[in-house]
Amino acid sequence: MNVRFLGALLLGVAGFAGQAWAHGGVSIDQGQCIMKIGPDTMTFTGYQPQKSREQFCDDIPDAGPTIIVLDAQQDELRDMALEIRILRNVGQKDDNENMEANTEIYVAPKKYKTGTLNFDYNFTKKGNFIGLVKARNDDGSKEYVSRFPFAVGETASKDLLTGLVLGAAGLIGFGLYYKHAFIDKKKAAA
Repeated sequence: MNVRFLGALLLGVAGFAGQAWAHGGVSIDQGQCIMKIGPDTMTFTGYQPQKSREQFCDDIPDAGPTIIVLDAQQDELRDMALEIRILRNVGQKDDNENMEANTEIYVAPKKYKTGTLNFDYNFTKKGNFIGLVKARNDDGSKEYVSRFPFAVGETASKDLLTGLVLGAAGLIGFGLYYKHAFIDKKKAAA
């Protein structure tokens, strides 16, 4: 019974950890951050060159000057007008609710024949945001939208929470193993 409980606990923790790293429309595939937009994909990469040489995938490590690069993987997206909007996540039920008031940055629609859209922005405050990337063909008959929530300056607290949960699960697992392997066997032998 304890072994079943331990297995269920470990699966639950693995599910929690997966949820902690999964983030809206952005996922990691073969070391690249992939964003689904309609049937197509774009890679997503962020940099904060004044703070670190490391790239990030979804959450932005700290407030400050940031470079975002989106690369279209399919030719279809290179033939469409791409736009991006970063909204402050204030708990709105719909992204269109107070869209202009909640917009942090807006990059107007434009075709990117190379498939690369990049922009710089100085995030002055930590918090939660929503990224919206739209792709629209010339006659407007096709429009794809990718929505991905992300945080700025909150990765350390998320990493700490994930570490605490995994550490607690490890201690519980070890405690159950120790109890089963040593204490229960001593009681049974006595």
